[in-house]
Amino acid sequence: MKERLSNLWNHPSGQVGLLLAICLALYFVNLGQWDLWNPDEPRYAQVAREMVNGGDWILMHFNGKMYADKPPLFFWLIAFSSALWGGLTSFSVRFPSAVFGTLTVLLTFLIGKHLYSSRTGFLAGFILVTNLEFAYLSTRANIDATLTFFTTASLFCFIRWHRSNTPHPSPLPQGEREGKRPFIIYGFYIGMALATLAKGPVGFILPLLVSLVYLIVLKDWNGIKRMKLIQGMILFIIIVLAWYLPALLRGGKEYFNETIMLHTVDRFAKGSSHIRPFYYYLYNFPADFLPWIFFLPAAIAYGFSGGRAGIKREFFFLFVWFAVIFIFFSFSKGKRGLYLLPLFPAVSLMVGKWWDEFLSASIKIFHHWWFSIPLLIFSGLLLGLGVGIPWVVSTRFPSYLPYSLPIAFLFVGGSIVLFILQRLRYRAAVFFLIVGIMAGGFFYTLRIVFPLINPYKSARFISQEITTRIQPGERLAIYGDFVIAPYNYYTEIVPILEIEKREEFIRFLQSEKRVFCLLKFRDFSQNQAMEGRPKIELITRRNVGGDDMVLISNR
Repeated sequence: MKERLSNLWNHPSGQVGLLLAICLALYFVNLGQWDLWNPDEPRYAQVAREMVNGGDWILMHFNGKMYADKPPLFFWLIAFSSALWGGLTSFSVRFPSAVFGTLTVLLTFLIGKHLYSSRTGFLAGFILVTNLEFAYLSTRANIDATLTFFTTASLFCFIRWHRSNTPHPSPLPQGEREGKRPFIIYGFYIGMALATLAKGPVGFILPLLVSLVYLIVLKDWNGIKRMKLIQGMILFIIIVLAWYLPALLRGGKEYFNETIMLHTVDRFAKGSSHIRPFYYYLYNFPADFLPWIFFLPAAIAYGFSGGRAGIKREFFFLFVWFAVIFIFFSFSKGKRGLYLLPLFPAVSLMVGKWWDEFLSASIKIFHHWWFSIPLLIFSGLLLGLGVGIPWVVSTRFPSYLPYSLPIAFLFVGGSIVLFILQRLRYRAAVFFLIVGIMAGGFFYTLRIVFPLINPYKSARFISQEITTRIQPGERLAIYGDFVIAPYNYYTEIVPILEIEKREEFIRFLQSEKRVFCLLKFRDFSQNQAMEGRPKIELITRRNVGGDDMVLISNR
């Protein structure tokens, strides 16, 4: 039995099987048990629905208007998924993210195997699959898991090409020979093109920046010449223009201005939304990469421990991958934590390599405090959360206290066991206990906690009030500063009138026909205090994702 487990641990096929198993459990099981939530999920689902219903697969539409915010690849994937699973549901809309999240985990394993060993790739895969941000975005209908897969695939092709076409002082992995993979560089450009079709120019900017910075710092000028930049960029342009040119011909100058100027240049340089300071990612990224962020300083220190002459190209490539993307998005005015997702495979591989060396006891120049202090901090955090979560829930939501106890037991028990295992120096047991704690907590949160809070987050319930009352020919509007997408999606009403000014709102309610309007309760209260206000019937009031919403009618 012990021998079989050892073979499973050390054999690549067994390692891939274990990674697939944990991805299946975390990313696919009960994926559709809660509704689509703001800010992005309902909008992306609605764009895909209008694409399918309208039959326009080139020029996207949202609420009956041209949608130029994102390219079409992710919406094509949602449409394909909905056809595969028999309709547009929360499961089918999230399915592409779960698939590409899983594929990125497997690709991370392959990169680790190529750069170091299959065990490094195996550990890095577990690290990637269980950090907070990557796991969360692999179960949401966001573009970023798809983008991350294609940027990772592009960089994988680049590093495989570079290593197989560059003289190395140490032997390449078994089965690889120098100069035998000249055409794999075209995979680099194809990956960039597909990433661009997923989320716009950032899809080619990130891999191209990482690869060029890597070669420039190495002073590998011949490598830049041999990258086939001209041929590769021609291939890239052909793939992208196969969609963008027809879209541009149909959308015209307005479409060009929105896709290139507004949603690319202006968003990066001026920040049309999510404007945050330069140092935002210095505190946001550590939280998103929990719990493995505690071991990243040791991984970086170990990678640079030999001085510049001793820095290996494998580690340096991963570090450039991480640093270039981190710095690039730090200069952007608009910032969201999910923008950094394409660097997560790199940091997972750096930490995975450190754990591989640590588990094999080959790290001799590092003091044990590089391991014990981060572990003690993480154990303390778990203990604090395990004690604090039930207390907060009992204070604010007492009826939900029983649901907080399994997480509390997991965190408190896990922190105690981690401390014991650390004292006994069971290093492998520590690693897999961290994986187990994160996987268990994530599984419980998505499968138990999210469905519990769904009535307070979802727009489906208030949308059902609309669809049961509104008759053909009657109009629905929204008034105020909130997102329209979930109401499009759950009512299937297109278009919904968007009202911004109070005068227009008053005229709408004075319509001779019965009309309906969604607005925040605070705006409703202000309207009720006005003199000469139109007669309004309050139909229902519900909390939707933190917004206190009301549905009103003029009849």
